Amino acid sequence: MSATYTATAKTLHWGIAILILGLLGLGFYMTGPALSPTKLQLYSWHKWVGVSVLALVIVRLAWRLTHRPPALPSHMPAIERPAALPAITCSTC
Repeated sequence: MSATYTATAKTLHWGIAILILGLLGLGFYMTGPALSPTKLQLYSWHKWVGVSVLALVIVRLAWRLTHRPPALPSHMPAIERPAALPAITCSTC
């Protein structure tokens, strides 16, 4: 079993995170300007980036279902292991 996540999993994870942060910023910004073609364009971008994030999340979930996560670190305290259990057990679902 691998000690780290795959490059694909990391790329999907961080790509989705960056897009969500961009959506958050765009969402706050686009509520300010008055109704105009520019504002409508911002809404369109926001919608399509959101749909793209949804598609990437579906790809990420499919990747996760077909690739087991790395084992928990041996130095992880026993009290923290139950909190990580859902991530481990979902790999077998």
